[in-house]
Amino acid sequence: MRDAAAPPLPHEQRETGVEPVLFVLLACAWGSSYLFIKIGVETLPVLSLVTWRLVFGTALLVAAVLVLRVRLPRDRSLLARLVVLSVVNIVVPFVLITWAEQSIDSGLASILNATTPFFTLLLSVLAFNADRMTGIRLGGLFVGFAGVIVISSGSIGGPDALGQIAGIVAVVIASASYGLGNAFFGRQVRGRVDPTAAALGQVGIALPMVIVLSVVTTGGVAVPSVPEALFAVAWLGIVGSGIAYLLFFRLLAVWNPTRVSLVTYLMQVVAVGLGVVVLGEPLTVEFLAGAVLVVLGIAMVNLRSAPWRRTAAILEPEAEVSVPEP
Repeated sequence: MRDAAAPPLPHEQRETGVEPVLFVLLACAWGSSYLFIKIGVETLPVLSLVTWRLVFGTALLVAAVLVLRVRLPRDRSLLARLVVLSVVNIVVPFVLITWAEQSIDSGLASILNATTPFFTLLLSVLAFNADRMTGIRLGGLFVGFAGVIVISSGSIGGPDALGQIAGIVAVVIASASYGLGNAFFGRQVRGRVDPTAAALGQVGIALPMVIVLSVVTTGGVAVPSVPEALFAVAWLGIVGSGIAYLLFFRLLAVWNPTRVSLVTYLMQVVAVGLGVVVLGEPLTVEFLAGAVLVVLGIAMVNLRSAPWRRTAAILEPEAEVSVPEP
């Protein structure tokens, strides 16, 4: 733990009371993204969709930095850490989830992505020693992944079964990548860079990476050819990337990574609801039962002690972890 008497890090922030509202807005921004990924990937190649998403997101974040007069980091060690975040928090999960939604429903993708808190906890404990494992949390891991198995068992079938399995695996890997990014930020970046600068650094650095990938693998970046695709990438960039990451890093500046990852609770509701209402995606018994297990698992993972000893633990901030000076 950091010594309470130690001087604050340059960009440490305190809770202001507005964080729960930002939390809900973040859930809506990311929850709606699954719908627009599904719409966009129908007419755009995967890497082109991700590229245009990052173009719009970068443009919004550049504007935010200019309006707010935020100073961008110049320290090489911080820039290197932002490069790492760009890969594990943007390039890998964006590409994998977009690719997966070619074969699985948007609601299923969101439920599977709800395993992010599990990976955040595991990596915080195992890789960064920034959290602790308890019996109830370990049980939550098993319950949550049992939910993933139940959901998957009811979602695989038909001539594209192998594609569906590959899509499910891709989203779980993306969730692990998000978990790594959350844990890495909490240990290596939190408090050292302005949240707006962190958002721009992560999204802006990821943009040229994805452009290069698109050029190398497909020969270029396709331009949206129908209004639906243009609206989808604009929404994904402005809301799902630009605004969402401003909210995300603002929350990470004051909440611990495991707590912020609880956004998947509300994100699922938004994503599944939009998938059912807009796209007519089905709600099977297996899907609903698995979703309940995933949510229960997340609740257990985010309890640090037995519920009869600390019934409100899920809503309380955890003690701040120690962060070595660069």
